[in-house]
Amino acid sequence: MSDKTTSVSMPPPIETARTADVFRQIPPRLSLAIVVVCGGLVVLIAILIGEQHATRAVKRHEQLIGDDLVASVDGILDSVISRRRTELAALAGQSCEKAERPLAELETHLRYVRAVALVANGRLYCSSALGPIDLPLHAYLSPSFYGDRIGLLAQTPFQPGVPVLTMFSPAGQGAGVLYLVEGDYLADVLAHGARLGAESAALSMPGFGVLNDRGGFLSASAFRKAYTTRVASGTWPFAVLVSSSKRFLAVTRWKYRLAYGAVGLLLAALIAVAYLMAFAPRRLLLNAVHHALRRGQFHVVYQPIVAVASRTIVGVEALIRWDHPRWGSISPAVFMAEVESSDMLGPVTAFVLRTSVAEMSLSPPAIPLRIAVNVAARDLERKGFVAEVEALNEQLPAGSSLVLELTERFLLSESARTAAVFQALKAKGIKFAIDDFGTQHSNLDALSRFPFDYVKIDRQFVSQVDTGGADLINGVVSVARHFGLQVIAEGVETETQHRALLTAGVPFAQGYLYQRPVRAGELVQAATAVNR
Repeated sequence: MSDKTTSVSMPPPIETARTADVFRQIPPRLSLAIVVVCGGLVVLIAILIGEQHATRAVKRHEQLIGDDLVASVDGILDSVISRRRTELAALAGQSCEKAERPLAELETHLRYVRAVALVANGRLYCSSALGPIDLPLHAYLSPSFYGDRIGLLAQTPFQPGVPVLTMFSPAGQGAGVLYLVEGDYLADVLAHGARLGAESAALSMPGFGVLNDRGGFLSASAFRKAYTTRVASGTWPFAVLVSSSKRFLAVTRWKYRLAYGAVGLLLAALIAVAYLMAFAPRRLLLNAVHHALRRGQFHVVYQPIVAVASRTIVGVEALIRWDHPRWGSISPAVFMAEVESSDMLGPVTAFVLRTSVAEMSLSPPAIPLRIAVNVAARDLERKGFVAEVEALNEQLPAGSSLVLELTERFLLSESARTAAVFQALKAKGIKFAIDDFGTQHSNLDALSRFPFDYVKIDRQFVSQVDTGGADLINGVVSVARHFGLQVIAEGVETETQHRALLTAGVPFAQGYLYQRPVRAGELVQAATAVNR
């Protein structure tokens, strides 16, 4: 069905089709499905990566807002605790009657403060706003005499429902100053986060509770809102909690989905382009083969097979030829490899079988012939192949028979179906040959597993006879005899090769030395020329 001749010209689509060699064994529909799935996965993965980057961008944005709010609250607390600290500390321990007036005066110099109270022996005894009072310090916070201490309260005994932040500054053994920072000031600072893109912000203090950006207070046990980012102060024991607004989240996620989705689509497009570059030439070639069959562009030629001893024609090999109306003669070596791995194999094989049987029946040669047709291992697996070959075999002239040549490019699988095909066809007198012996994979195992009748020595071994490679031929002949097979040498072109084959005991041969492939009508003339 094919041979190793070169073409007169080669159309660009066919030449380009060689780039698809790696993908030959993949069915077109499966390859298209793989490309679609891969493209979809690439886009999906790109979008998922975009989601991750969007989440990180939101996190960075919330971190920046949190840093800004923490810095603002730190500034308030630092300002409160540092202003007039020495003068206030000097008042701690003095009687309220003596300290009340200077205490009220000093409080006017402090920003963000509702009131300042003096502490002695763990109790508040004098307030800048109320004068003499008597309350335990633990009503505001647990006292610490080893540094500044702060707390967060939902309210004070004197102003229910109004949150405050308390700060205690020790001033000697058992004495100190307590500051009450207005919660509304802190809420205003937190509300600034909304202008930066935050949905909500809150100030959290471990052991006390949470103050939100609307001035509301929640105790630690009641607080359940899941803020996405927590930024702790490096100076004071509090943290700011931040959640981005829904609009900011939507815009950010849309932006990253769009950007990464575009990248994914670009990569998917590149995959599609690679697919087209790899498969489109192959599809163009197979479509061209399909149209060539329908339009009668294919025909069959026959190369005689001769008995080496007498040079008498004993058979022919049917070879497909393609005469393209634009590109001229196209070598089977260009398109048959693609055909043999596609759905076009069946129609092409059937064409060669039908044509060779029909032409041999219309103009039978004067002597009985073996008609050899190349088939692939996949042909043996096709439904209806056995019945097709049997029917054609019955149409042959008396004395003629079919020989199916299986190329070594495709390894036979040892299965019950394959064995049944061999058995059924051999029962009808059809013989089998293994083609291109030794050129691709080792066939010794195949020779022992399948009932072949002939072994065809590839032309590359025959050509080495001229350079002293006769031992290769002798080796193949020995192997064939071991398995009870007859040998056919291909590609004989010189008299030296002919004599070497005769010396090695090769019974049959074919090649340009004897006759080039010819049309069926020229076969009788060719036989006469060879016999001369």
